[in-house]
Parts: sequence; C-alpha cells; structure tokens
Amino acid sequence: MKQFPNPYPLYCLAALLVWFCGCGPALIPFDKNVPAQALSYIGAPPIYDARMRFRGIFCELLNDNRQRLDLKVGCDDFLWRLNDEPQALARQKSLPDHDPDLNILIVPGAFYDCFEDIGKLYQEGVERLRQMGYHINMVNVSGLSSSPKNAEIIAEAVAKHNMRPSQRLVLLGYSKGTTDILHFLVAHPELALRVRAVLSVSGAVNGTPLADRYSEAEYDNWLIRLFPGKCQPGDRGVLDSLSRTKQFQWLATHPLPEHVRYFSLASFARYEDMQLPLRTTYKLLETIYPLNDGQLLFMDQLIPGSALLGYVNADHWTVAIPVEEKFSDRDPALRDRNRKLRGLLFEAMILFLAESLNSPQ
Repeated sequence: MKQFPNPYPLYCLAALLVWFCGCGPALIPFDKNVPAQALSYIGAPPIYDARMRFRGIFCELLNDNRQRLDLKVGCDDFLWRLNDEPQALARQKSLPDHDPDLNILIVPGAFYDCFEDIGKLYQEGVERLRQMGYHINMVNVSGLSSSPKNAEIIAEAVAKHNMRPSQRLVLLGYSKGTTDILHFLVAHPELALRVRAVLSVSGAVNGTPLADRYSEAEYDNWLIRLFPGKCQPGDRGVLDSLSRTKQFQWLATHPLPEHVRYFSLASFARYEDMQLPLRTTYKLLETIYPLNDGQLLFMDQLIPGSALLGYVNADHWTVAIPVEEKFSDRDPALRDRNRKLRGLLFEAMILFLAESLNSPQ
C-alpha cells in the first residue's frame, strides 16, 4: 500500500490559525451570480475580458481529451461562469496551434521550498508540453523571502537564460510568485525587456488580508520549526511582501512595464470544496467576501492591465499544486480528477498565450 506523508503538520497549521484569531460569521452569502470584479487603484490600466475565448479553448481541450482521461466533469463545473461573462453566439475558432517558441519560466509561491516533497507546479502538464518541444523551467525562489529578494533571484535566472532569437520569454507566476515577478519587472527594467508576457495564476497581486493578520505572529518562524531542515530562512520577509496594506501600496506607486503583456487566471471555491487546512483561512476571508480560494479574495488576483482568462472552481492549492494527492484523505476519484484537470488547465493557458502573442494586441 502506498505510504503518504504525514498530514499532521497541515492540520496543526489549521489549528494554529484558529487559535490566532477565530472565525466570525459571514456577512455576505456565497453567490456566483455577480460580475467579475477587480480591486485596483485609481488610474490603473483597465482589465480586458478574455473569458469567452479562454473558456472556448479549455472546453474544447476537455472534450477532445475526455475519453482518453476518463473525465466526466463538465467544463462549467471547473470554470465559473459569472453573470457578466459574454456568451458565445456561434461556434468559436478551433484550438490554437502549439508554439514551442514560447520559453516559459515558472515562479512558485510562498513556502515553496518547505513542501518540496509535494511536487512541482503543473508537473504533468509541463512534461506533456516539454515532449512537444517547449522549454519550461522552474525558478528556485526562496519560499520564506520577500519579493525584493526573490526579484533578484528571478533577475539572475533571466540573465542566465539562453534563448534562440525566435523564442519569446513568458514568466508564469503562481500565488506570491506573481508578486515576485512584478517586483522583478520594476526593479530590473533592462532585463524586463526580455520578457514578452506574464501569466498570473491565483496571483497575490494585491496581497492578502491573512498576511496582515499574521505578520506579527512570526508565522514564518513557526513554519521553520514545524519543518526543520526543509525551509531555508532567506530574509524572512515573505509575509511582509504578502501584506495587503504594503503590496497594494507598492502596486499603486510602481507602474508596470507597458511592453509586457499581462494575463490573469483567478480562483475561488465553496467552503465544502476546500481542502481541510484551507477551510479555516477560507472562513477568515469569508468575513470580508465569500468568493475566495482559502488564501486570496477573488478581486485581489488580477494584474492591472491584464487579460482576464477566467475563474477556476478550485481552492488555492488545487488550482496548481498536488497537495491533496500527498496529504489529503479526500475521495481518490476526486484527487485523480483534479490532477487531470490541472494538466488540461496548464495546456489551455499556454495555448491561449500562443494565440494571443501571435496576434495583434
């Protein structure tokens, strides 16, 4: 029988969060019958609605692979359809062609090196695209470090990254990885010129209220003690860079490079669909707004000036990393379904970028 890592640390984390603050009642009920929303500063570049086209790509990809992957889930079950999303009036274009000239660097999120045993972001999707000729690499940022610190690591990776003249560099950021990328673009304008696009997945663009709540509790130090020998301390600025107060202020005062094209994919889920450790943080965020993924509010995940790809019906981990496959006791069929859908989601995102970057802006 397969042995899974001990889930106890994650449950300890959930208990710790309850102990720190407790959870109050929700003021607003969960309701997806709302329009897409972005909380941004006055004068921010507008967000372009690309949901209809991305849905078309993902749904067709799902239908083409349904039998091969034995997936019975419907497209609308995995991509939320909010009440302002345009309806396709006719059959959309077929799937875009793959473009292996997209050279992709993936930047993971906070505490990344604390959980290396879990697995890489979109691991199966990455392997599938590599077999098609894509060059996809991971930037080993410091999981407990600040965004300015990780911006330097990204800069070093970009500076050393060799590409053919025909290739275009895409940075994919997950969670705090998005924040780290944005700091890199502003701090290193010459290296930023090499970047053609940034794709954010459940990005902590505005930060999260959770970081403001826990920054004084030395949460990162507790995590180091919980996973001795796994977390490299870095500059221990991770929660400071996730602070809603500080990150939102930084974003408002540091315009992003205009030559880069930005894309955002957000996530949120119902409480009962959350993995157990995220239910506590979901309840905390629910007192502000119930459409959240257990770590981020859905209106905080969009880069100013980006194309909105859509909202995934998944919690903050399920959308990108296989936490539940290592720790969760959830239904094995559900875990297997989510694993397959993550691979399709990754391919759909890259196909969308390939089409977009090969078309006029």
